[in-house]
Amino acid sequence: MKKTVMILAIISCTTQITAQFKELPANKKIMLGFNIGLNYSNLLVPNNNSYSKVNNGSGFRLGLVMSEEVNKKMSISPKAELSFNNCSVVYSNSTNTESSYRVYPADLDLMIHFTYKLKQGKYEPYILAGPNAKIPMIDYKAITQIYGNNPDFAIDLGFGFEKKLSYFNLTPELRYSIGLLNVNKDPSLGHMYFHNIALVFNFKG
Repeated sequence: MKKTVMILAIISCTTQITAQFKELPANKKIMLGFNIGLNYSNLLVPNNNSYSKVNNGSGFRLGLVMSEEVNKKMSISPKAELSFNNCSVVYSNSTNTESSYRVYPADLDLMIHFTYKLKQGKYEPYILAGPNAKIPMIDYKAITQIYGNNPDFAIDLGFGFEKKLSYFNLTPELRYSIGLLNVNKDPSLGHMYFHNIALVFNFKG
Protein backbone atom coordinates (compact mmCIF):
# COMPACT_ATOMS: atom_id res chain seq x y z
CA MET A 1 0.00 0.00 0.00
CA LYS A 2 2.80 2.41 0.89
CA LYS A 3 4.55 1.72 -2.42
CA THR A 4 1.32 2.35 -4.34
CA VAL A 5 0.90 5.69 -2.56
CA MET A 6 4.52 6.53 -3.39
CA ILE A 7 3.99 5.83 -7.12
CA LEU A 8 0.80 7.92 -7.19
CA ALA A 9 2.62 10.77 -5.43
CA ILE A 10 5.43 10.68 -8.01
CA ILE A 11 2.91 10.75 -10.88
CA SER A 12 1.05 13.64 -9.23
CA CYS A 13 4.27 15.61 -8.73
CA THR A 14 5.32 14.96 -12.33
CA THR A 15 1.96 16.26 -13.60
CA GLN A 16 2.22 19.41 -11.48
CA ILE A 17 5.81 20.04 -12.59
CA THR A 18 4.82 19.59 -16.24
CA ALA A 19 2.03 22.15 -15.85
CA GLN A 20 4.39 24.63 -14.21
CA PHE A 21 7.03 24.21 -16.91
CA LYS A 22 4.50 25.04 -19.64
CA GLU A 23 4.07 28.46 -18.02
CA LEU A 24 7.79 29.25 -18.07
CA PRO A 25 9.24 31.77 -20.54
CA ALA A 26 10.21 30.46 -23.98
CA ASN A 27 13.92 31.09 -23.37
CA LYS A 28 13.92 28.51 -20.57
CA LYS A 29 15.48 25.37 -22.14
CA ILE A 30 13.43 22.68 -20.41
CA MET A 31 12.44 19.42 -22.07
CA LEU A 32 10.19 16.56 -20.91
CA GLY A 33 9.85 13.03 -22.18
CA PHE A 34 10.14 9.32 -21.51
CA ASN A 35 12.73 6.59 -21.93
CA ILE A 36 13.03 2.85 -22.42
CA GLY A 37 16.07 0.61 -22.22
CA LEU A 38 17.85 -2.59 -21.27
CA ASN A 39 19.71 -3.60 -18.07
CA TYR A 40 22.42 -6.05 -17.24
CA SER A 41 23.02 -6.78 -13.55
CA ASN A 42 26.46 -7.01 -11.96
CA LEU A 43 25.99 -8.18 -8.36
CA LEU A 44 29.18 -7.99 -6.28
CA VAL A 45 29.40 -10.42 -3.36
CA PRO A 46 32.60 -10.06 -1.27
CA ASN A 47 33.76 -13.25 0.49
CA ASN A 48 31.11 -15.33 -1.29
CA ASN A 49 32.11 -18.71 0.18
CA SER A 50 28.51 -19.37 1.28
CA TYR A 51 27.17 -19.07 -2.29
CA SER A 52 27.37 -21.75 -4.94
CA LYS A 53 26.49 -19.41 -7.80
CA VAL A 54 25.85 -15.74 -8.59
CA ASN A 55 23.45 -15.22 -11.52
CA ASN A 56 23.67 -11.91 -13.38
CA GLY A 57 21.22 -11.47 -16.23
CA SER A 58 19.47 -8.96 -18.47
CA GLY A 59 16.30 -6.98 -17.82
CA PHE A 60 14.57 -3.81 -18.98
CA ARG A 61 13.51 -0.40 -17.72
CA LEU A 62 11.20 2.48 -18.58
CA GLY A 63 10.55 5.86 -17.07
CA LEU A 64 10.08 9.62 -17.23
CA VAL A 65 12.85 12.11 -17.93
CA MET A 66 13.31 15.87 -17.68
CA SER A 67 16.19 18.05 -18.84
CA GLU A 68 16.95 21.67 -17.95
CA GLU A 69 19.78 23.49 -19.68
CA VAL A 70 21.97 25.44 -17.26
CA ASN A 71 24.15 26.83 -20.06
CA LYS A 72 25.23 25.77 -23.57
CA LYS A 73 27.27 22.86 -22.22
CA MET A 74 25.73 21.82 -18.90
CA SER A 75 22.27 20.43 -18.08
CA ILE A 76 20.44 18.88 -15.12
CA SER A 77 18.38 15.79 -15.90
CA PRO A 78 16.13 14.25 -13.20
CA LYS A 79 14.78 10.80 -14.07
CA ALA A 80 12.33 8.33 -12.51
CA GLU A 81 12.67 4.82 -13.96
CA LEU A 82 11.04 1.50 -13.11
CA SER A 83 13.66 -1.22 -13.52
CA PHE A 84 13.06 -4.97 -13.88
CA ASN A 85 16.19 -7.01 -13.19
CA ASN A 86 17.28 -10.63 -13.54
CA CYS A 87 19.70 -11.12 -10.64
CA SER A 88 20.01 -13.80 -7.94
CA VAL A 89 22.35 -15.90 -5.84
CA VAL A 90 22.03 -19.65 -5.28
CA TYR A 91 23.04 -21.01 -1.87
CA SER A 92 22.60 -24.06 0.36
CA ASN A 93 20.14 -23.61 3.22
CA SER A 94 20.04 -25.29 6.63
CA THR A 95 18.64 -28.51 5.10
CA ASN A 96 21.47 -28.65 2.51
CA THR A 97 19.08 -27.95 -0.34
CA GLU A 98 19.67 -25.16 -2.82
CA SER A 99 17.68 -21.93 -2.48
CA SER A 100 17.61 -18.81 -4.63
CA TYR A 101 17.75 -15.27 -3.27
CA ARG A 102 16.58 -12.71 -5.84
CA VAL A 103 18.01 -9.20 -5.84
CA TYR A 104 15.83 -6.30 -7.06
CA PRO A 105 13.34 -8.17 -9.26
CA ALA A 106 11.79 -4.70 -9.61
CA ASP A 107 12.91 -1.34 -8.24
CA LEU A 108 12.26 2.36 -8.70
CA ASP A 109 15.33 4.43 -9.60
CA LEU A 110 15.17 8.15 -8.70
CA MET A 111 18.12 9.92 -10.34
CA ILE A 112 19.56 13.40 -10.83
CA HIS A 113 22.10 13.36 -13.64
CA PHE A 114 24.42 16.24 -14.43
CA THR A 115 25.45 16.26 -18.10
CA TYR A 116 28.29 18.04 -19.88
CA LYS A 117 28.29 18.37 -23.67
CA LEU A 118 31.65 17.72 -25.30
CA LYS A 119 30.76 19.56 -28.51
CA GLN A 120 27.80 21.07 -30.31
CA GLY A 121 26.53 20.19 -33.75
CA LYS A 122 24.37 17.65 -35.55
CA TYR A 123 25.28 15.03 -32.94
CA GLU A 124 26.08 16.34 -29.45
CA PRO A 125 28.05 13.83 -27.33
CA TYR A 126 28.06 14.28 -23.57
CA ILE A 127 29.16 12.67 -20.33
CA LEU A 128 26.99 12.33 -17.23
CA ALA A 129 27.25 11.66 -13.50
CA GLY A 130 24.90 11.84 -10.55
CA PRO A 131 23.21 10.16 -7.56
CA ASN A 132 20.64 7.37 -7.82
CA ALA A 133 18.27 6.23 -5.05
CA LYS A 134 16.99 2.67 -5.62
CA ILE A 135 13.75 1.64 -3.90
CA PRO A 136 12.69 -2.06 -4.04
CA MET A 137 9.15 -2.40 -5.38
CA ILE A 138 8.35 -6.05 -4.56
CA ASP A 139 7.97 -7.36 -1.01
CA TYR A 140 9.57 -10.65 -1.93
CA LYS A 141 9.33 -12.05 1.59
CA ALA A 142 5.52 -12.00 1.44
CA ILE A 143 5.52 -13.97 -1.81
CA THR A 144 8.12 -16.69 -1.24
CA GLN A 145 9.11 -16.40 2.43
CA ILE A 146 12.53 -15.19 1.28
CA TYR A 147 13.84 -11.92 2.64
CA GLY A 148 13.49 -8.84 0.44
CA ASN A 149 16.10 -6.21 -0.39
CA ASN A 150 17.32 -3.04 1.28
CA PRO A 151 17.05 0.34 -0.47
CA ASP A 152 20.29 1.41 -2.12
CA PHE A 153 22.16 4.60 -2.93
CA ALA A 154 24.26 4.54 -6.07
CA ILE A 155 26.44 6.77 -8.22
CA ASP A 156 25.72 6.73 -11.97
CA LEU A 157 28.40 7.39 -14.59
CA GLY A 158 27.91 7.33 -18.33
CA PHE A 159 27.96 8.96 -21.72
CA GLY A 160 25.57 9.50 -24.62
CA PHE A 161 24.73 11.78 -27.50
CA GLU A 162 21.79 13.95 -28.45
CA LYS A 163 20.31 13.94 -31.96
CA LYS A 164 17.79 16.69 -32.77
CA LEU A 165 14.95 15.42 -34.95
CA SER A 166 11.93 17.23 -36.41
CA TYR A 167 9.55 16.74 -33.49
CA PHE A 168 11.71 15.49 -30.62
CA ASN A 169 15.29 14.82 -29.52
CA LEU A 170 16.60 11.26 -29.45
CA THR A 171 19.22 10.71 -26.73
CA PRO A 172 20.80 7.26 -26.33
CA GLU A 173 22.74 6.77 -23.07
CA LEU A 174 25.06 4.08 -21.76
CA ARG A 175 25.23 4.18 -17.93
CA TYR A 176 26.95 2.24 -15.18
CA SER A 177 25.39 2.36 -11.71
CA ILE A 178 27.65 1.73 -8.69
CA GLY A 179 25.68 0.60 -5.63
CA LEU A 180 27.21 1.78 -2.35
CA LEU A 181 25.03 0.05 0.28
CA ASN A 182 24.43 -3.57 1.30
CA VAL A 183 21.13 -4.61 -0.35
CA ASN A 184 20.85 -8.01 1.39
CA LYS A 185 18.23 -8.43 4.15
CA ASP A 186 18.69 -12.16 4.78
CA PRO A 187 20.71 -12.51 8.03
CA SER A 188 22.09 -15.88 6.93
CA LEU A 189 23.84 -14.31 3.93
CA GLY A 190 26.62 -11.76 3.63
CA HIS A 191 26.92 -8.32 2.10
CA MET A 192 25.79 -7.74 -1.50
CA TYR A 193 26.39 -4.66 -3.64
CA PHE A 194 24.17 -4.17 -6.67
CA HIS A 195 25.78 -2.69 -9.78
CA ASN A 196 24.24 -2.63 -13.22
CA ILE A 197 24.80 -1.32 -16.72
CA ALA A 198 21.96 0.21 -18.72
CA LEU A 199 21.48 1.19 -22.36
CA VAL A 200 18.66 3.72 -22.42
CA PHE A 201 16.92 5.63 -25.23
CA ASN A 202 15.49 8.99 -24.14
CA PHE A 203 12.79 10.74 -26.18
CA LYS A 204 12.45 14.42 -25.23
CA GLY A 205 10.52 17.32 -26.66
